[in-house]
Amino acid sequence: MIVFLLRHAERLPDPADDLAPEGVERAKLLARMLADSGVHIAFCSDRIRTQRTIEPLRKLPGAHVKRVDVAIDPNHIPDYVQKIVTRVKALPEDAIAIIASHDAAIRPIVEGLTGRTVDDVTGTQFDKLFVLSVPKAGAGNVSLMRYGKATP
Repeated sequence: MIVFLLRHAERLPDPADDLAPEGVERAKLLARMLADSGVHIAFCSDRIRTQRTIEPLRKLPGAHVKRVDVAIDPNHIPDYVQKIVTRVKALPEDAIAIIASHDAAIRPIVEGLTGRTVDDVTGTQFDKLFVLSVPKAGAGNVSLMRYGKATP
């Protein structure tokens, strides 16, 4: 199974829960990059910023990307991560998925799906795109790519 994992694109300042103009552009770029990747299921939280990050990919002509929202309690990231990991691991071996998530959840999701460790994604990083190889058993692999305008 292949999983693309990323933090949502740039967001508007609090308390807004939507993408900033540069985040909208990053989401469009992501859609162009993954247009022919075979992604057919997208996981995101119940936050608008994660949903809008994958929206351009879901709206591509001929796209058959089903979205699955998973509620996130900011005070209880471990439950959110466990829900994501459980749902992804239940997919068929030939699945290709995308997860638009949150900075604090990226590292634990990578660890839960692959058994590998990566550095935390900070609150200012939006350009990291992890490509995970998720086997049914054993450790998987992780590749890190960058997309769009570089962020600190």
